[in-house]
Amino acid sequence: MVSCGKVLATGFNLHGQLEPGLANDHGNLHHFTQIQTIDHVNSVKDRVIKCALWSATVINTGILFLHRGISGRRPDHIHFDGLIDLDGRPKRGAFFGDVSGVRGFLDDEAGDLYLLQDDGKKDASFLRHCFQANDFLPRTGKKLSRIAVAGNMQVCITTSCKDPAICVFSNLQSLLQGSDPVETYSSHNGVKSLVASSTTFTILGQQQPLLETFGDARYPALLGRTPSIQSPALLPTVISALDGIDIAKIAAGSWLNAAVSREKDLYVWGHVMQKPIGNNHSCFDEILKSTGEDVHLIDIADAQDVQDVAIGDEHLVVLTKSGELWGYGSNDFGQLGLGQSVKSTQGQWVKMYVADAGEKIREISTGPLSTFIVVRSHAHGELKHLDASSGFPSGLAE
Repeated sequence: MVSCGKVLATGFNLHGQLEPGLANDHGNLHHFTQIQTIDHVNSVKDRVIKCALWSATVINTGILFLHRGISGRRPDHIHFDGLIDLDGRPKRGAFFGDVSGVRGFLDDEAGDLYLLQDDGKKDASFLRHCFQANDFLPRTGKKLSRIAVAGNMQVCITTSCKDPAICVFSNLQSLLQGSDPVETYSSHNGVKSLVASSTTFTILGQQQPLLETFGDARYPALLGRTPSIQSPALLPTVISALDGIDIAKIAAGSWLNAAVSREKDLYVWGHVMQKPIGNNHSCFDEILKSTGEDVHLIDIADAQDVQDVAIGDEHLVVLTKSGELWGYGSNDFGQLGLGQSVKSTQGQWVKMYVADAGEKIREISTGPLSTFIVVRSHAHGELKHLDASSGFPSGLAE
């Protein structure tokens, strides 16, 4: 039986990055809304939500890439022709960008970097970036394999081929101009995943499932460890609290990082910003102060096993092994899909979405102020919206 799929989204939509038809000052989506149909979703071998930024989203339909929102100075006029393989399908790789929109794409198989070219006169397109012979990567014989952009605009890349390395550049322009990185480290364990928070990077090892963090020493809590002379903040160092735990997945938001183990446990670490939300402190305040440890083991709805996790600026979303979607944190812009009356979960975990019979959540993703889910089904049913009258813990509504 052929499975169809649909992309649902909720949250901040000022730039039309979720649903272009509702893009205006009051066009935020406060419930999960279907924004795209994916035919033959099982044939999409890569992630469906390829990129979810402040002002732009890229969706992989398995046949083509779709861009929503803004990019640089212009609205949605982007061609992805350069990112299509010879078999007519989208290349495997990762998009990256910043608050202005999508900036580029890394083909993680070929190691090629494609940049979005937009002169404001014609439709924008992706062109492969050609480094000069004396630039850092060609000169050292290194091939790009991963890229991540932190909130402070620092860029981390990992390289494959001979002498795998982890390299940090002060910004994207420094990398593109061929400058030498500000920091370079050997990567003997290989890199399976690389994510970035506001000021730090987290690496999941390829050969051994070790977590290493490094970055700005001013925010040590984002490292999940205490920097020392032997393991300073800038040096990729294993998080001792997670040493020996088989990690399967990592995720990062602005001020919170997370890891899911093979045993389906959820661990988080991060920096408390003390930003007021209503009468509360930072939305992650209670989680991050619950144990007094560098890394916190989180209990979801009576110790449910965790399958996946995604983090926004002020919200945290978890998919359990049983297929339930739970959220925590701010709902100011509808990013948890709980309706307009619920502004935050007030330190509680709240069920965000109930799948119809025959449906299964295939994928979850977050933008800074939004949440996406990809649902696989054999028949498209009606969406079940949840709000403060749907059995949520008391006290969530305004």
